Amino acid sequence: MVILSYRAQSGALKQVIDFGRHLFAADLDLERGGDLGGPDPHEILDASLAACTGLTLHWYARRKAIPLKDARIEVSHTELNGVYRLSVSIALVGDLSDLQRADLLRVAEKCPVHKSLTSQIEIETRLIGSPTAG
Repeated sequence: MVILSYRAQSGALKQVIDFGRHLFAADLDLERGGDLGGPDPHEILDASLAACTGLTLHWYARRKAIPLKDARIEVSHTELNGVYRLSVSIALVGDLSDLQRADLLRVAEKCPVHKSLTSQIEIETRLIGSPTAG
């Protein structure tokens, strides 16, 4: 899958994030020149971890017949001295034993986004196309 990002027709900095089947916007806050036209990129990163954690927990619970009614995931972050620190809090809803709760916590830390964020990530950035006069 290729994800495209391009400047929106409205807003000072707003970006359209195009997944092909889905579109949403990203923007910056007013202090950084944005218009609050969508979540900022760090909020999207944090939301990816929250969504993946919830999806993983519900998928696993269904597969193992664990009576999980809901999992409420709260993600926040801080940045200090070049360290981006994520904090994840999970509220599990359902008639769960201590063993099931511990199993679900273990599984939460194995969601694909969690695994990606805690592994070594390499990014290759390149320019495409030809420059235009302007």
